[in-house]
Amino acid sequence: MKKVFALLAAALVGAPTVMAQDESVRFGIKAAPNTAWLRPDTRGVESAGNRLGYTFGLMAEFPVGANGNYRFATGLFLNNAGGKVTVPYNYIAELNGPILTRALERDVSLRYVELPFTMKLMTNEIGYMRYFGQIGVSTGFNIRAKADMEEPIVDASTFYTLDFRTEPDVDIKDDVNLFRAALILGAGAEYNFSGSTALLFGITYNNGFINVFDGWEVPNDDGGTTRAKVFQDYLELSLGVLF
Repeated sequence: MKKVFALLAAALVGAPTVMAQDESVRFGIKAAPNTAWLRPDTRGVESAGNRLGYTFGLMAEFPVGANGNYRFATGLFLNNAGGKVTVPYNYIAELNGPILTRALERDVSLRYVELPFTMKLMTNEIGYMRYFGQIGVSTGFNIRAKADMEEPIVDASTFYTLDFRTEPDVDIKDDVNLFRAALILGAGAEYNFSGSTALLFGITYNNGFINVFDGWEVPNDDGGTTRAKVFQDYLELSLGVLF
């Protein structure tokens, strides 16, 4: 897998140096609703469902070679995604009571400024349609991180847990890594209106490979804590116009 990423990165870095300088350089706009989830890799932390989000921003495509079927595709996007996880919480509710366990939910909302680097492989025009596959990497920088967090209500004198409440919009930016990187895999089609103007639609899978959290500690089986390791993935429906 590391060799695949290394070869892909080398191809993406080298692509701009072989771009043809012609009129087929294209720019456009994109809006993409997504469904995102968090993928834990730490014992005790569990995925608890998807979260709806969206991406929007500017696209740019540069031809590689002479026939226009290969393109270096990038852009600048604002990405809103997230996910839900649960963390185990052990507690006692009364004197001499049993040790109870409850899964506390974290509904996480994340916002990134995203800069993708991809190769777009296109067919020749079939009627008014061209079909494509897309592969590359995405880089992102976190600018906002909040969560609705389920928390225990603990009696200050006895330390018994009396109840639970959900704290909305808790700022967790200090617990989230600034940088995000992911593998992009996509496919779709373009419908040509006239000249270089085309309607784009497709589906894209974004597979994160850097831990979302930085310093988030969760309980472990030894009675201590472990630094949580959680990745973020999402599936988006891309809609755009290229000029």
